[in-house]
Amino acid sequence: MKTLARTAVVASLVGLSCFALVGELAKHVTTAAPKPAIYVSDFTIDVLPPEPAVQKPEDDPRKLASHLVQMMSSALVAAFQKGGYSAARMNSGDPRPGTGVQIRGLYAEVDSDNHWRRALIRTVKDSGKMQALVTVANLAKPDQALYEIANLPGNADRPGAVITLSPYVPLTKFDLSKDADENALKGIASKVVNDLTDLLNRNPYAMPQ
Repeated sequence: MKTLARTAVVASLVGLSCFALVGELAKHVTTAAPKPAIYVSDFTIDVLPPEPAVQKPEDDPRKLASHLVQMMSSALVAAFQKGGYSAARMNSGDPRPGTGVQIRGLYAEVDSDNHWRRALIRTVKDSGKMQALVTVANLAKPDQALYEIANLPGNADRPGAVITLSPYVPLTKFDLSKDADENALKGIASKVVNDLTDLLNRNPYAMPQ
């Protein structure tokens, strides 16, 4: 009888432990915030205006600029979808969603005077160095400009303009070349996804739905 009683007590304790564990897991599951919807905007990049009378169509630098923009947007959308997020490209002119996360940025370069400039594609085979500046924005908050045209003598809003980056918008910088391949942009996209996921793991409601 004593053995049966002890067995019943042990079974009861095991049952309570399992119930407590399930309850604790359920609590974590129900309090975890869902992954926000992701909207990827095309990055800004400048192109040196071609000279139609001299340049052949296949040498148009706009081809390289368009290719870089397309590859970055596609890499980001694919990386977020692979990470379990609902992700889509947000084209220029699309209505701005009221919730979710916007991934946006620009290609920029630093000149000999240590000034930030919008990256300028000069030829279809341009291989200069630049940086991808990426920001993650909460669409529930008002939009903020990433930069302003720098107030410098002779500077104007034209291709390759000197810019002043906003101190209020956190930007992550990634080095790359102007002739970067798809793998380089996929690497950047993967890091952006990992950074956002780490943020949400630490603070599930950093980006409210």
